[in-house]
Amino acid sequence: MNPSHLETLLAIVDEGSFEGASLALSISPSAVSQRIKALEHSVGRVLVSRTQPAKATDAGEVLVQ
Repeated sequence: MNPSHLETLLAIVDEGSFEGASLALSISPSAVSQRIKALEHSVGRVLVSRTQPAKATDAGEVLVQ
């Protein structure tokens, strides 16, 4: 697993949105989305519930812990 992908997951959970994570990490919202898609692809599960606010799914919570 790529450490920057995990950092991005944590930022989304902390900030509650992809936009907030992008600001916290100083990267584009597109980069946040690409990182999460890559992480989800690597683990084979959806990790973020794309709601307002965004939050980790049960599988995402395992990685957050």
